[in-house]
Amino acid sequence: MALSHLRSSTSFIRRGHSVRSASCVAGSSGSVGQRRLPLLFAGNNNYNNYHGIAKSRMLSSSRQFLSAPLLFSSTNTDNIDDAQNQKRNMSISTSEQTQEGEEKEWTEYERLVRKLYMTNLFNPVKLGLENMDRLHKILGSPMDQPNISIVHIAGSNGKGSVALKTANALQLSNYKVGLFVSPHISSFRERIQINGQPISESQVVKYLQEIFDICERENHLPATFFEVTTALAFHIFAKEGVEVVVLETGLGGRLDATNVIQHPALSIITSIGLEHTRILGDTIEKIALEKGGIIKEGCQVLVGKGVPLEVLQQCAKEKGASDLFECDDILGPEDGGMTKKKDATATTSSLLFEDYDAENSRIASAALILLQFHLTNKKIESGGDSQVKLISHADIEKGVKIRPPCRFEEMDIPTTITVANADGSSTKTQKIVRVILDVAHNPQAMDYLMVKLRSNYPNTCNNQRMVVGMSADKDIKYCTDILLDHVSQHPEKLHLVEAAHPRAASVASILEANPKLIGSSHYDDNDTLQDDDLNNEDDRDDVVSSSVSKQVRSALQLAARNDELLVICGSVFIMADAREELGIVEPRDSAVIAEVAGAGLGSSQENFGADDGAGGGEKKSISSSR
Repeated sequence: MALSHLRSSTSFIRRGHSVRSASCVAGSSGSVGQRRLPLLFAGNNNYNNYHGIAKSRMLSSSRQFLSAPLLFSSTNTDNIDDAQNQKRNMSISTSEQTQEGEEKEWTEYERLVRKLYMTNLFNPVKLGLENMDRLHKILGSPMDQPNISIVHIAGSNGKGSVALKTANALQLSNYKVGLFVSPHISSFRERIQINGQPISESQVVKYLQEIFDICERENHLPATFFEVTTALAFHIFAKEGVEVVVLETGLGGRLDATNVIQHPALSIITSIGLEHTRILGDTIEKIALEKGGIIKEGCQVLVGKGVPLEVLQQCAKEKGASDLFECDDILGPEDGGMTKKKDATATTSSLLFEDYDAENSRIASAALILLQFHLTNKKIESGGDSQVKLISHADIEKGVKIRPPCRFEEMDIPTTITVANADGSSTKTQKIVRVILDVAHNPQAMDYLMVKLRSNYPNTCNNQRMVVGMSADKDIKYCTDILLDHVSQHPEKLHLVEAAHPRAASVASILEANPKLIGSSHYDDNDTLQDDDLNNEDDRDDVVSSSVSKQVRSALQLAARNDELLVICGSVFIMADAREELGIVEPRDSAVIAEVAGAGLGSSQENFGADDGAGGGEKKSISSSR
């Protein structure tokens, strides 16, 4: 395909779909023309319409460096003078040249979020909470105010889901709730929400500038992306008068930026697994101690099933926690069929798998009951005249049904296809395609997704189509072998895509990792070109920008014709383009922001200070805009 043709194809944005959510959350949609909005974004008009596809070129001109904050690590002050001289020698630009040669001004939101994304280019991650402590204190320690109750959540898996479920139920109970989670799907603002709505662009502009000003005044305080983002969330939650804050840790717990809070109402540890072992430790016990670092004196502690209980009990005792509970202590023994389902391909009843969403709902339900006790006692101790807002059983039951976006998210997409008639004419007809979006991106998550698909859709096991994109740092061979096994070694059922992100795996690299996909699976031939094959960097941008949209469009058509279930899975980086192609209307950051997301970074996580092995040894760090 000629590159000139590809450029014209990138301007096509699918806008004609109607999206019907398959979830059972009441009021889960609203109308915009013929579209229905997901609950999370319904009624929120504070967003940029996305009129371009994100480009993946990184730091191709000096304007990208100059829009970044001049913040440096205190451990590398020799660089400050050089960088300041560099800044003086170049003019700061807040615009970009369009293909037509016209200059397009960036909005203040775009400028500031670009600046935030590029922070880690200048600020190597410094182990410890020193930067975050300073920022929090300068802001007036907003998360230590007695009028705010905090639920702090850590865990290897499930923490984001538990956070969302907990916040949703509190909102239904008429609390004003702040939610801090990561990563985001389509817009940076998803990370900071109040009552289920992402913060507005104007709030980001106002309060993020204040954070940057503090960093500048404090001798170029070298705060990282995640530290600045955490401080922004704390600042906004206090200014907007939230009553309860639900915080998800980024990585670990003990030295995570969120752990500057001193008096959480409840600390939750959802699960412990072997992950980020180079950072958190190489055993379950060591990782548990890192995550147990969020436990504070006098707070209640709730743990999920997948934790080393004795280790966390000892940790809670040493830190002076008031109580440590398991879900069974609060809810009673679980129903034997509540969280386990039979794998449809299993030959014996012993082959069961955990329904993690049910387990996450159970943790959130127990957390809400414990939080009710805390809020009641807090009201009694304060002597206030107003009544305590009750978190009813109905609100809990309804609230915990919500799922985070792209975590086995199910929806029905009406798709128009053209059918050839016997007389040579054609007829257009509309069919409903069930689509599942899931950010399974490593072998363990892929395995679980396949088992859940077989369990939830046993009659479609041989009739499923998949769109997949990967991150470059994952085990691509293993993951694609899992997908091939699932589709019975029929690579023509797989659509390979490349996200417009610096950490995304190219289609060429996916094919190199698994040659069984070459020729038979679906992908744009131009996606397999290497940079040397293209005339310039903009050519690569144009090629990459069409990949996800084109293959999702093609997969929808084929799924509609063949009555197939369509699964879009893999890296979080493909999901914004995929969701837009499916017709989902939600806040989305512009290409101006997307082109610097993850600038100069090679890993998915930022390390906030764990010793290698958690018990000593060489300290290591990983920088990221998680």
